[in-house]
Amino acid sequence: MNQKLGIGIKALLAFSGLLAICGLGMCNVVINEFELSPPDNGTVWVEIYNTGDGAVDLTGWKINIVDKPWEGPISLKGSIEPKGFLAFDGLKSWVATGNGTVFLYDASGVEVDKTPQKSDDSQSDFTYGRLPDGKKTGTNADFAFMMASKGRSNVR
Repeated sequence: MNQKLGIGIKALLAFSGLLAICGLGMCNVVINEFELSPPDNGTVWVEIYNTGDGAVDLTGWKINIVDKPWEGPISLKGSIEPKGFLAFDGLKSWVATGNGTVFLYDASGVEVDKTPQKSDDSQSDFTYGRLPDGKKTGTNADFAFMMASKGRSNVR
């Protein structure tokens, strides 16, 4: 019986180690910039950035923009290269109030990033973006109101 218990503990430790390694890789992708109030009745969009050194397969990943009472899910596909940027548009029919929070979920449905709630009703070319790219301290200061740089680095 002790031998079976030992094998079970080893299997559990190996599985936990695998989850930890996978979890580290998934946390390399962050929400880098988002547009809640586009000019000229444009489309809301979200840009992600891969801070890691390896490509990440985005199959099954999802972005969800929550602008109560409205929500806008965006399904992701393809892959994002190391230090790469990808922007994903919402639907043209979405009407956001400009008061939103953006969530990023991996293929297993785990939340890997979330923005603070931001307000933008300017309908301008200004967005919220991380300065520098990928900055993730978990505070409101990670994001600055800045000129849009969709699909590329957020440089001042």
